[in-house]
Amino acid sequence: MSNNKLGSYISKLMTTIVDKEQEEFVKNLALSELTNIKNSLEEFILKNNIKTEEFPEKEKQEKQLLTEEKKDGK
Repeated sequence: MSNNKLGSYISKLMTTIVDKEQEEFVKNLALSELTNIKNSLEEFILKNNIKTEEFPEKEKQEKQLLTEEKKDGK
């Protein structure tokens, strides 16, 4: 887990926010940083999201596989 630096950083920010002994100013800084990370992630996801219209065959195959799994499961 030591390789997960971003996850550790986010966890520390969340811990800071809920710490009742922490100063309000520090909590607000941590919340602001979490908001910046959230916005960056949303932007990345939107830019890199592959639309299913670009790959209609793949979507059709996935639906077919899901249908087959449901039939086999019953």
